Amino acid sequence: MEVHHHPHVEKKGFKEYFLEFLMIFLAVTLGFFAESYREYLSDRSKEKEYINSLLEDIKSVSVFLDVSIHELIPYHVGWIDSTERLLQMHEIKNKNREIYQAFITATAWTYDFHPTERTLSQLHSEGFHLIRNKKASKAISDLEDQYKLFSPANTLFQNMQNNVDIAAYAFAEPNITGALFAKGFKNNKIFTLQLADIPATVPIKSTNKDTLTTYIDKLQQYSFYLQAAIKADYINLLQELTKTITILKKEYNFQ
Repeated sequence: MEVHHHPHVEKKGFKEYFLEFLMIFLAVTLGFFAESYREYLSDRSKEKEYINSLLEDIKSVSVFLDVSIHELIPYHVGWIDSTERLLQMHEIKNKNREIYQAFITATAWTYDFHPTERTLSQLHSEGFHLIRNKKASKAISDLEDQYKLFSPANTLFQNMQNNVDIAAYAFAEPNITGALFAKGFKNNKIFTLQLADIPATVPIKSTNKDTLTTYIDKLQQYSFYLQAAIKADYINLLQELTKTITILKKEYNFQ
């Protein structure tokens, strides 16, 4: 009868089992930390991308504000002054074209300010939690608060300009005015209306002093609000934007 001999299996000691467990534990732990580190690097990369994109948005808004403060608003205030001077002349006969040029150019822009919020919208919908830098997060929050202040100011200014436009129809022809508005906006970064663009036959429907004074009063209110409110708000916001740019560049080491 054949006898089968079972091979001798040496039993593992506690130390060997412990070492195997320790190696498996370390492998799993290292894998976890490696994955966490990859996610950390990915989040930091996304954070810097968002900040860089936000800086581009802020710079775009800053350019608009700077041009408005130093070019557009002074340009239109100058035309408002010209309109008042022309309408207050003792004799406005034969000044029809100059009056149309002045009052249309003076009220051509609404300054309906809407900041570029592309990146802010993305941050709110996708990843505001990625902005872990507290100084940056606070700067962005402060900037959003500043943006929100412009909605009521925009509405008030639009209503004021509508009143000015309606008052102008007491002495100017609406259809002609509308056509000249459209002509002045064509292919120009800034509204430009030349005397040559205005027909020699444009009518002044009324030279009544009270009618013209009513319009001038509304125009002066419009001018005051443009300079004391809109321009002042633009200056304050531009300062806030400059401060935000400085903070974000410093905190994220952007040049």
